[in-house]
Amino acid sequence: MRAVVFREHSPSLDAYEVIEDMPVPEIAPDEVLIRVQYAAINRLDNWVRLGWRGLNLDFPHIPCADFSGTIAEVGDVVEGWSAGQRVTANPLLSCGRCRNCLRGLQNRCIHWHILGETVRGACAEYVKMPAENLIAVPNGYDMQKAAAASLVYVTAWHNLMRAGELRAGERVLIVGAGGGVNSAALQIAKLAGAEVLVIASTAQKAEMARAQGADWVHDRSADENWSRAVYQAT
Repeated sequence: MRAVVFREHSPSLDAYEVIEDMPVPEIAPDEVLIRVQYAAINRLDNWVRLGWRGLNLDFPHIPCADFSGTIAEVGDVVEGWSAGQRVTANPLLSCGRCRNCLRGLQNRCIHWHILGETVRGACAEYVKMPAENLIAVPNGYDMQKAAAASLVYVTAWHNLMRAGELRAGERVLIVGAGGGVNSAALQIAKLAGAEVLVIASTAQKAEMARAQGADWVHDRSADENWSRAVYQAT
């Protein structure tokens, strides 16, 4: 299959190349094979390309945690999914056997991996995923948008809804308006019925936050004392 890869850690985007002869992933009985329609570059992919001590990759490495596509093949014990379904996925790969996984805390898996980080990712014609990680993409929803959603929205959802137990009517302060996680957090908090306050670093990012529904926005490029501004606003 075709895939975008890099063969060594590098600060340069020129490290990426397209090759034609990567093997199609072989799926386990509880996995599915997905034909990728879109893959999205995440900040994580830049860090992985740069590398860090202790990160041992099987080169050539395929980046990308975020993607969308259609199921091409299902494993023998997979139920509830079939070929042709439109999907994205939670890119956090848990072992399912450690003490945290057995308590339902897969996000704290002792042996966790992230797609595209420590295992080959989705910037290829095909990617395999555990069936339990799949997220159905509704018919009619833009698959390009679905490809950009999974890693940042999973992170923001966990922080706000699971760990933070956010409820309607509560007030949320989001410091930063331009990043993917913060943008996702703003939208999730509004969906939950919260009042959302945002600190932006530029006028452009402030306008973006307002367009996404923020109830109150402070542009710290015009006034650095944002803590005072928040105090006065609340």
